[in-house]
Amino acid sequence: MKIADRINSIPASPTLAITAKAKALQADGVDVLSFGAGEPDFATPEPICQAAIAAIQQGHTHYTAVGGLPALKEAIREYTVPRTSVQYSDQEIIASCGAKHTLYNLFLAMLDPGDEVIIIAPYWVSYPVMVQMAGGKPVIIRGAADNSFLPTPAQLDGAVSSRTRAIIINNPSNPSGALWDADAMRSIATWLERNPQVAVVSDAIYDALAYDGIRVDELLHVAPALRSRYVHVNGISKAFAMTGWRLGWACGPAEIVSAMQKLQSQSTSNPTSITQHAAIAACHLGEEVIAPMRSTFQRRRDLISDGLRSLDGVTLVQPRGAFYAFPDFTAWIGRRTDDGTVIADDMSLAAWLLDRAQVAVVPGSAFGAPGFLRLSYATHDDNIEKGIQRLAQAAQYLD
Repeated sequence: MKIADRINSIPASPTLAITAKAKALQADGVDVLSFGAGEPDFATPEPICQAAIAAIQQGHTHYTAVGGLPALKEAIREYTVPRTSVQYSDQEIIASCGAKHTLYNLFLAMLDPGDEVIIIAPYWVSYPVMVQMAGGKPVIIRGAADNSFLPTPAQLDGAVSSRTRAIIINNPSNPSGALWDADAMRSIATWLERNPQVAVVSDAIYDALAYDGIRVDELLHVAPALRSRYVHVNGISKAFAMTGWRLGWACGPAEIVSAMQKLQSQSTSNPTSITQHAAIAACHLGEEVIAPMRSTFQRRRDLISDGLRSLDGVTLVQPRGAFYAFPDFTAWIGRRTDDGTVIADDMSLAAWLLDRAQVAVVPGSAFGAPGFLRLSYATHDDNIEKGIQRLAQAAQYLD
């Protein structure tokens, strides 16, 4: 059967591919330490699971409203207000089958062919692809490591055009763990004032996972006047260890939410009814279940950061949120392995590390940042320590 051209142009997700390859090797008995996973290694908190079981037992297993149950929207509102300082109405909230689905719906609803979206590298791998699938054009600008991977006003000015429809802000960032501080927020708010045609897509899926006592505030705190062109996207996957449950949401102007709902009504319809009840419990529990996981992630962040900095030639901008480290391995590229092979780029470095050290990492090129590697520390402390040891041993085989 012929496959549509638009599908043939879509690359496979490199993060999922790395994870799948690592799991396949593990299934064959290879002792692979995988740092590719983009999901917490914790079990979903028991009270949330019990809410789902109760929903099944009470017969809440049928269709719901396309955009989610009223009780879910109320829970989302309660969870979101402290983050955005905005009271969203039910007409300004839509629940979908994960934050990824929410973003895809949003791009399909807001972009016409040729419309441009500014994406800051390093970026989550799916942003450019989803924009392209919606007919848009991703415009990539590279944030420098010495500026916490954030863009400068000059870069933003160079990227904007009459066709620019949105900029994506991922705070904290996947893959870098970078945070937008108050100065960066004020800077981009000023830039947005000069560019009123540009909407903000705020991907806040990691906003509950910031460390060192930092609270992540939305740009709306600094610039509440942006509300009419601001869409806040979040979900239950990362903060609540619920990646498999598949529920995310958007809060934004009623007209864009209505358009997303129209699209969703002709595709997935409502997100799973049982998951909606679990999400209600999650939003109500909030910090009670998030805080212990965040504390563990912070300890692991410190462990992997110290370990990576101990490696010859490796530099690291301290991650301040999410659960990824994004070290610069440029010093390892161009070197020759013990079998005479030259490490040509970060892609070949990642492949060599999997083969030589049985350590699975994701190459930075997948995130628009060649020379870097992403390592998830959503894994046990022992794995982190062993992984660093294996990387140090692998370095000895490079000339």
